[in-house]
Amino acid sequence: MSTAAAREKQRIGQILLRRGFISEAQLERALARQNTTHQRLGALLIADGVVAEQDLALSLSSQAREIFTERRRRAAKLLAQIAEKQRAELERQTLDFINEWQQRVRRLQDRENGERKRREAALRLAMDFPRALIVAQERIGEAQRRDDANRLRRILGGLAEIERNFAAFRQAMTGASLYPLSEWIGRWQTLAEWAKDLQRQLV
Repeated sequence: MSTAAAREKQRIGQILLRRGFISEAQLERALARQNTTHQRLGALLIADGVVAEQDLALSLSSQAREIFTERRRRAAKLLAQIAEKQRAELERQTLDFINEWQQRVRRLQDRENGERKRREAALRLAMDFPRALIVAQERIGEAQRRDDANRLRRILGGLAEIERNFAAFRQAMTGASLYPLSEWIGRWQTLAEWAKDLQRQLV
């Protein structure tokens, strides 16, 4: 039997002890007998006349709630770790990519008649996406503190979809030119739209 399974089986004894239904000495004697007979702890305590069936039923109900709460907490913690790792990597990739393109824009000559400024404005708009990822970090933490596994799954699903789309976006931009301006700006506005999508996921 694993350590976790053994703890789970012994938890009923701890609950009975906390509720004052049994003493430490009674619990230790029952556990010692259980190691020999392999009977259920509750059955041994009832057979010894130490605890009533009704008290055991109440304690079993409490045990079930504790087990459910612990499993939900573990699930939320695991999902939060996965989501945060995915979020942090996406943030890093996005910032690196935007910085790379900012360097390209800065190399444009001033004779572009204001087009460089418009491109810089588009890149600033694209920064909405990394900012949304910072907000996502806060929401992931909040969901974990509340043991809200369902919300974490929604966030994780949204991040996974955006991550796939971002990979395709980077591929499309690899050989992209800075011209024509309208098409270039339209592509970069995609990141601002993803920021809105992510914000909706976080609500």
